[in-house]
Amino acid sequence: MISGFVGGPAGTNYGENISTMAITKVFSIPVLFVAAIIAIVISFFTPLIQVIYGIPRAVIGGLEIYLFGAIAAQGMAIMISKAVDMFNPKNIAVIASIMVIGLGGQYAFGGNIPFFGLNVPCIAGAAIFGIVLNLILSIGEKRSKALE
Repeated sequence: MISGFVGGPAGTNYGENISTMAITKVFSIPVLFVAAIIAIVISFFTPLIQVIYGIPRAVIGGLEIYLFGAIAAQGMAIMISKAVDMFNPKNIAVIASIMVIGLGGQYAFGGNIPFFGLNVPCIAGAAIFGIVLNLILSIGEKRSKALE
């Protein structure tokens, strides 16, 4: 809330905010500040909230596809710019798993993956799974590099 009040992106929606700025090409702090104020004002008034809820699900769904696709594309662009080997079998396994769990789980599980009685958000679950899978698949790789 504090970050949004001063015009910064929310911590939990960092990827969404960065993608929104990249899509719109608006990086102005004053514009982000005004958008934050508008979002805060809308959140306090039920009739304004109902206007947001009045947007057809197909439109919101299309925007979600575009926005989360942009996040994925930007992540891929970062990996390419950092010269990550995108044909390495380990990297393909990690990337594919994250994308299927994060995006596919959104539809298969309604946004939350049941995990030991908890409902873990798909995007968070995908990130955690990707980190763990990368660590597991890197075990032999680190040993072979140390031996060289």
